[in-house]
Amino acid sequence: MRSASALEPGWHAGLHRCRQARHPPMPDPECCAGDRRGRLGRGAKGGGMNAAPANQKAGHEAGGRPLRLAMVAQFPVHYHLTLYRHLAHDPAIDLDVLFMQKAWADDGFEPDVNAVIDWGVEMFAGYPSKIFRNFSPWRNRPGFWKFVNLGLIWRVLTGPYDAVYIHGHNHFSHVMCMAAARLGGKKLILRNIAYNLGERSKLKRMARRALYGALYALPSVCLYIGRNNKDYYRDFGVGEARLVHAPHVVDNAFFTSEVTRLAGREAEIKASFGIEPGQKVVLFCAKFMEKKQPLRAVEAFARAGLDDDWVLLMVGEGALLPVIKKRVAAEQYERIMFTGFLDQSRVSEAYAISEMLILPSSHQETWGLVVNEALNFGCAIVASDRVGCVPELVEGRTGVVFPHSDTEALAAAIKRLARDPEFLIACRAEARDVISGWNVDAYGRALHRALGIQPS
Repeated sequence: MRSASALEPGWHAGLHRCRQARHPPMPDPECCAGDRRGRLGRGAKGGGMNAAPANQKAGHEAGGRPLRLAMVAQFPVHYHLTLYRHLAHDPAIDLDVLFMQKAWADDGFEPDVNAVIDWGVEMFAGYPSKIFRNFSPWRNRPGFWKFVNLGLIWRVLTGPYDAVYIHGHNHFSHVMCMAAARLGGKKLILRNIAYNLGERSKLKRMARRALYGALYALPSVCLYIGRNNKDYYRDFGVGEARLVHAPHVVDNAFFTSEVTRLAGREAEIKASFGIEPGQKVVLFCAKFMEKKQPLRAVEAFARAGLDDDWVLLMVGEGALLPVIKKRVAAEQYERIMFTGFLDQSRVSEAYAISEMLILPSSHQETWGLVVNEALNFGCAIVASDRVGCVPELVEGRTGVVFPHSDTEALAAAIKRLARDPEFLIACRAEARDVISGWNVDAYGRALHRALGIQPS
């Protein structure tokens, strides 16, 4: 069997979709021009919105107009597109999605992966959206002052909305939009997916309770994605009456269609990754950054001592990738392969040939949507105890949970699934059943409850 370093040159270039060179800065448009002109009024220079798909809202208006909802987010994230598009077709909701910036940075550069990423999807299609000017001089850096969107804050305060949905509260614009929504008499919905897993000093916990306790008094409803997130809200004094479960979801319909598209092509797909037809795949699919612990994944696979019919496929990009490749070469680890970044269609192929997904994150893995994706393909899961979705999607049903700092425990979990075919089959058999209820329709129903929209 060839080593990872021998495998990579022949096929890596064809899969690698990241553009490492920094592109010239893109303009920061005040808005995305579209078909809904004149709708935005004051605070929305340019007066245009990206058009939503045609739907049947006129019929709903005959019995009472749709609820006017503004969703405030930093910038488009591919995981959220299915939510925006679903709500754009909802006859009970008249949606505007208001962004603080076009991407993480002006040029689309993402520091977590040290590259400009092309997800292979249209980020602004299928829902009405607007990008507001960001006045922050620190717009291309992390931190509280990254987003200072005066027009957005004014729009939330004065716009014709019944409710404002804000994703997160980590920046100046988030906090000011929360205050503006309340001052403007709108119903405020907050979605913050944080959790309390992990060590914090007593002083930090006290400071957070004082600050966030006041902040969390503002929303009418707080949406939680799972048990760990709910416990987080409760820790800051949010009562049960203001909590609504809104599941963290991916586009299950898309991935189900991918399962059908790729059925029967396993040998062909494996060959494209340099994997032999009879070999079985352990998959790591994440950014190569410290909190995802890609090096622990590599070391655990090596320590598991699996037979030559098992390989580790490492999918992703990031600053740690060259470090890990050097480590693999130095230790002469075999059957470990790197693909670089894969877009949505290509990553589906990686899931389709995998027996199990490993997610060994050490902290701040507030959910782990990669688990949702893998379950759609019937993969078993090995996840650390710091992965937020473990209670709902993994524990006792689809795989094994291990202590996040224990490489031997991760190796043992991989070995257990690989060497116990009945257990592996049982976990994989549960996968699609577990994930079936975590879909965009369930999210839409939850948002209706949060907004007080009665079932039709």
